[in-house]
Amino acid sequence: MLTESQITRLLDIANAGCHKGLVLQARAIYDGVLAVRPGHVPALIGQALSHIVIGEYDEAEKLLCDGVLSEHPDDADARAVLGLCLCLADKKEEARAVLSPLAENGGQNAELARSLLENMDAA
Repeated sequence: MLTESQITRLLDIANAGCHKGLVLQARAIYDGVLAVRPGHVPALIGQALSHIVIGEYDEAEKLLCDGVLSEHPDDADARAVLGLCLCLADKKEEARAVLSPLAENGGQNAELARSLLENMDAA
């Protein structure tokens, strides 16, 4: 069994892999974490990120909405990644609806939400 700190480290590695273009390897890590912790929200969000980085926005949106937010509608991390996904998919109004409450709440995702909203307004 993996400890919580080991899972966190694995997800850090997978997320870094996504940023470096190692999407298949990152997905293998996310799948492995989900095999030992089914429904683990950070791993599901990571899977969505792995779709976003290669432009598979519909898949990412489906994972976030059906896989995370359907059961955890207030998850700020999932909502922030969904906002990013919608923004990149050029679904600006949907992105605003997701990001505006995050920007106003002042949580750790507020800065990302504000930045995305500002970039959409500037475009």
